Amino acid sequence: MINIKLYWDKNFLTGIESSGHSGYADNGKDIICAAVSSLVQALLLGLSEVAKVEGLEYEIDAKVPVIKISWPSKAAEELNILTRSVALSLKEIAKEQRRYVKISEYKQ
Repeated sequence: MINIKLYWDKNFLTGIESSGHSGYADNGKDIICAAVSSLVQALLLGLSEVAKVEGLEYEIDAKVPVIKISWPSKAAEELNILTRSVALSLKEIAKEQRRYVKISEYKQ
């Protein structure tokens, strides 16, 4: 199962963590893992290369697999369109694929 953690400060997302395999199909053929990974990696690229967020922190471990991304609360409101779009997309995948994706949300 893919476990996704969304971290909120008030109404704004300030971090995300995605870990595990969905188990839907073999590695390299798993469309659920591919969808989640694509969204999370697109978020990381958007934050680092497009928005050039100062104070952005991330960790990627392909062996686990895990991707952790966090950004300063002071930048969260400005990034809301990007970050909330990814969060909503991940929630939609989790809603349709409950057996394979779980989302937990944490308020700071």
